[in-house]
Amino acid sequence: MIDFVIEAMVDALFVIDPDGCVTMANSAAAHIIGCSVEQLRGKQIASLFIDGGSGLRTVVRKRIGDGDILRREESFLVASDGKKIPVSVTGSPVLDEKGDLKGIVLVARDVREVRQLLADNEAEIARRRKAEAELLAVNASIEEQLAQSRQMLLLAERRATLGTLAGGVGHELRNIAQIQVAAVDELAHVLKTNGDLAAITRQLLPDLERVGEHITQHGHRLIQLARPGPDHVAPIDLNAVVRDVVAMLRLAGKLGRVDCKLLLPPEQVTVTVNRTRIEQILVNLVTNAVDAISGAGGVTVEVEPSADGSRVVCSVRDTGSGIPSDKLEKIFEAFYTTKGENGTGLGLSVVREIVASYGGMLTVQSELSRGTTFTFDLPR
Repeated sequence: MIDFVIEAMVDALFVIDPDGCVTMANSAAAHIIGCSVEQLRGKQIASLFIDGGSGLRTVVRKRIGDGDILRREESFLVASDGKKIPVSVTGSPVLDEKGDLKGIVLVARDVREVRQLLADNEAEIARRRKAEAELLAVNASIEEQLAQSRQMLLLAERRATLGTLAGGVGHELRNIAQIQVAAVDELAHVLKTNGDLAAITRQLLPDLERVGEHITQHGHRLIQLARPGPDHVAPIDLNAVVRDVVAMLRLAGKLGRVDCKLLLPPEQVTVTVNRTRIEQILVNLVTNAVDAISGAGGVTVEVEPSADGSRVVCSVRDTGSGIPSDKLEKIFEAFYTTKGENGTGLGLSVVREIVASYGGMLTVQSELSRGTTFTFDLPR
């Protein structure tokens, strides 16, 4: 029965006498080494095992000589073709009634498959790490491209807004230039007739100063809208920004006959944002509100703190025709416009992008024939 069990083992088994000669081996041992069981009998175990730096023979003699059990020492079996086969070896002493060593039983387990599995596992881990690194690199590249696309989108809409204002500003500057021309004509006439140059200068100087102020103001606002500079944030008074934007649109002739009301708190409302971007939001929303009004109507810009006081809420309301419910979601899509060739379809998309960059939300409420309200919030 024991012989059947030994032959059924998948591990190589060797029985060795005290002189180190193989007295018995199973078929698994013969199969691994590549010879017959008969050929293994009488061989020195030292010729079948290579320590490979593990000192197996020394360990075997020491431990088994002391009556200990050898557990899982790494070594190599030498096959008949000279190939080294990695094995995990366990051993037990065979003792007689007096406790004297009569032999050693060694069991060697072929670990090639286990090592190959470990190598394959390590290779798979390395492959996955490489794929993960490549994926991270691709994601970083996509994020960079998205950031560039957002910046280009903001710049495109800013320049579209600039183009919208350019016509009205040109008309205003032409009117201002007429004041300058009239002042030059008067000065030339006084010089020609030897009139009182000091008196006419004192009379014209305030008008020329106002002309210079208007030109500087228009130039400054247009440059701010056109400049694609970095998003430097700083504390600003939102009330002042609202007043400046409405004044700029009024000077540019964009408000026309529209009654524009400002509902602003009496105290300063400080927000930490980039002024140019907030001006861009207000120019877009107020201009859209004016465009939504046919003929006479009104636009209201209201500023108030949020319920918890951590943010500021700004609303732009118009008394226009309203937006159909099926178009309320589409108006925020890039390139969607109801203005035909006069619109870029970028305004509200860019406004929502700017508001979202400050952790806020842009919402819309509209009722047909009653008007529309856009609301956004900013950090204090």
